[in-house]
Amino acid sequence: LLMISIAFAFNLQLCIAVCIKVTGTIAFSLMIPISSHNLKDVLESPTPSFERNGSISATRILECQNSLGECIIYDDTTNTVLWTDIYGKGFHSLNLSNGEHAVRKLPKLLCSFGLRDEGSGYLFGWEDGFQMYDPDNGIELSKLSIGEDVNPHKLPTRLNDGRCDPTGKRFICGGYYGDIEGMYMKVYKVEMIKGEDGELILAHEPVVDQIQVTNSISWSPDGKIQYLADSPTGTIFKNDYDLKNGTLSNRQVLRKLDVGVPDGSCNDSEGNVWTAVWRNGVGQSFVQCTNPEGDCIFTVTLPDSTSQLTCCCFGGPELDVLFVSSANIDTDDEKEPFAGSVYAVKLGVKGRPESRFGLS
Repeated sequence: LLMISIAFAFNLQLCIAVCIKVTGTIAFSLMIPISSHNLKDVLESPTPSFERNGSISATRILECQNSLGECIIYDDTTNTVLWTDIYGKGFHSLNLSNGEHAVRKLPKLLCSFGLRDEGSGYLFGWEDGFQMYDPDNGIELSKLSIGEDVNPHKLPTRLNDGRCDPTGKRFICGGYYGDIEGMYMKVYKVEMIKGEDGELILAHEPVVDQIQVTNSISWSPDGKIQYLADSPTGTIFKNDYDLKNGTLSNRQVLRKLDVGVPDGSCNDSEGNVWTAVWRNGVGQSFVQCTNPEGDCIFTVTLPDSTSQLTCCCFGGPELDVLFVSSANIDTDDEKEPFAGSVYAVKLGVKGRPESRFGLS
């Protein structure tokens, strides 16, 4: 596979990528961000104040028209923001050093993923299982994890939100019920174990037996509290988390949203939970910051009418910029012309580095 990408850093209005496979098949991708100078403006903007009950507007930095942009995370070793377009079967990267946006096509739905502590590729949570995979070269780096069928009913049910736990020894990921009434999925922990011959293999087992739509997976700074939303209930829960065994217990309500439903979340260094609020056509989406006591203390609004925010993460060299992904599922193009874009805003609070999956 030969990839040629042309980018004119932060002043570029147009980004062109050409992929030529040895089979002779040519894939041409034309990507037009709103303008990379918007990204530069955000990164170089002064740090705002972070006051209780305050708000700030994000900037639209990339018009990538994702069908379902999700699982946005920051790789601090490459200064790159990564996310998946689940239904678009694309793995996206945005290099914050030069503004280059690239998309790798995937063979099936990628629902969530985690960084690795060593080696190439990532831990992928596909629609139907977990696997080490290298999207740059389209190479499977492991077999699918062993364990029960994580998606026995097949599409439209699938896996959904996932994240590496603070130890890096586990990837926690749960399912999506496909909008089927009476359908429930599970939440799994994925670990690296040694097989009978000493070979390292992936294995998974359930930690939550019944959930409709898994979202908001994140942890408190000490790792002892794990946050988890079942989106149709409008509720973010908090669980005691066993760092040694990766089990959840003592579920309590952190916050039940008054408007919209909770989608993806991340945590800052002060222990607050930042949640993308999905409103699905009934109003502008926003990101809500909830403190450990369950109070909403800050809001990030949008510069447009997008109603399907999906996930958020802290990124940038100082971990002080919040990046937010969105979706474009059956939206009205006239009412929401920028649905599926990526947004960013500098905040007066910092995030924490993303955990990396491995044996450490």
